[in-house]
Amino acid sequence: MGANSSRKSRRGNEPVQSPQTADTRPPPEAVRPKDVMLCFSSSDSAFADFLKGSLERSGISVWADHAMDRAPPGIAGKAVMATKVLIFVISEESACNNFCEDTVSLAYISNTPILPVALENADTLEAFLNAGLRLTLGSMKWYSFEETSKQKENLPVVEQAVRDSIASVNESESKPKNEHQNTMRSGTILNPSPVATRAKVHLERATTGGETDLPPASEKESSNRIQTFWDRSFGEQEEVAWFRFQEAFLEEYRPNLKRMFNDDSTQWLLKLLEREVFEGRDRCTKEQFMKFRGDSLTRHVFWKRVSQLAIERYSMHQVFDMESSVRLAAVENLSRFSSRAVIDALVGLLGDSDPNIRAVAAISLARTEVTNDRIVGLLIASLKDGDRLVRESGCLALGHMKATKAVPAIVSLWRNDAISHVRAAAEVALSNIGGEEAEKAIHMTKVLSGEMKELTQSKTVT
Repeated sequence: MGANSSRKSRRGNEPVQSPQTADTRPPPEAVRPKDVMLCFSSSDSAFADFLKGSLERSGISVWADHAMDRAPPGIAGKAVMATKVLIFVISEESACNNFCEDTVSLAYISNTPILPVALENADTLEAFLNAGLRLTLGSMKWYSFEETSKQKENLPVVEQAVRDSIASVNESESKPKNEHQNTMRSGTILNPSPVATRAKVHLERATTGGETDLPPASEKESSNRIQTFWDRSFGEQEEVAWFRFQEAFLEEYRPNLKRMFNDDSTQWLLKLLEREVFEGRDRCTKEQFMKFRGDSLTRHVFWKRVSQLAIERYSMHQVFDMESSVRLAAVENLSRFSSRAVIDALVGLLGDSDPNIRAVAAISLARTEVTNDRIVGLLIASLKDGDRLVRESGCLALGHMKATKAVPAIVSLWRNDAISHVRAAAEVALSNIGGEEAEKAIHMTKVLSGEMKELTQSKTVT
C-alpha cells in the first residue's frame, strides 16, 4: 500500500495524504482476492516493485498500489480483507505513516498474518514506531533487507514464509468457524511464531516484550510450580490495593516498559490494567489476578497477557478511529472476525475517553451479531452517556440486537432525552425490538402525545 508523506497526522507526527491529491479513479483491482498485500511508504516504491515482481514470478499474487493514499475511502481496508498475508515494508517513513499503521492494525484484528520486512537496522526502526506498533511487531520475525547485496539471498526466505502462511490460512479457513475463532483469554499461551495463521495469530503473537528483560526463574520454581507475578510481589496475601500493585508492576517490568513505552503510553497501559484486572475497584484479590492471568505453567504469562491486551486495544482503537482509513472495511467485515478477542476489545472501547470511539464501538458490537447479557448491559449503560452520539448509537445497537431487556431504558430515553435525534433513534430501536412491552410503550406515548397536541391546538383556537 503506497502512502504519501507530505504532512502531519491527527495522531502525532506521522505523515498522511494531502486532501488535494484525492483520486476518483475506479479501483477495479482493490477488492480482487490476492495472496499478498504489500504495505509500504511511497518512498519505498522501488523496493516494493522489486519484491512484488519477485513474488509474482514465483507464482504468488500480490496487491501493491503506489496510489493507495489517494484511493477512495475504504479501499485500503477492502484490500486487506481480500488478501491472505500482509507484508509490511518497514522503513523510517512507513514506520510513522498513518496508512501503514491503520493497515497493520486491521490485519492484526482480522487475523491476517503479518510479515515485517525491514529495510534498515531493526533497532533503528524501532525508535520510529509508536508503542502500539512496537508491541504488535515485537514478537514477529523480521526479515532483513538492510543490505542491498543480500536482497536476492533473502528473497527465498520471505517467499517460503509467505507460502507457509498461505498454507496455514487455507487450512484454517477450511475448518468450521467455531474451531478456529480466536480465544485470546482462554488461559492458553503459545510461543511466538514467525508464521501466524488466521486461526492462531493472536495467541502466537504472545508478545514477550523482550524475554531477556524479564526476571529470571526462581529457585522455588519447578516444572509444575511456577511463581507468578503475584507470588513474587505479594507472597501469601489474598488482596492488595491498586497503588501497591502498580508499584510492584512498574518495578518488575521497568526494563520492558522503558523499551516499549514512553511516559504517556505507560500511563495509558496502567489505566488499562487497572480497569481490566481491578475491574474498577480499589483493591484486587489474587483470584481476580489469576482470572486475568490464566493458570498456564508458562513463565511470565502475566506480562504476555498485558502485552496482548495492549496490542488488542491499540489495534482496535487505531482501526475504529473516526479518521482511520480502514474503519469502513472493518465495520463491514466484523461478522467475519467476531472472535472473543475482538468482542472484548470493542467492549473495552465502550469506555474510551473519545465519544466518537464509544459510538463506533456500540454500532460495531451490533454488527458482530454477538449478543449476551454483558454486552446488552453495557449498551444499556451507554444510554446514559453524556454524548448524544453515544446515546443514539446505543439505541440503534440495542434495537438491532432486539434486546427486550433494554426496552424500559429506551422508553425512558425516548420520552425524556432533550435531543431529537436521540429520541428518533430510541423510537426506531423500540420498533425493531417489537414485542408486547415495546408496542405498549409506543402506543401509550403516541396516545399521550396526541392528546397533548389536541389540548395545545384547542387552547390556541380558544
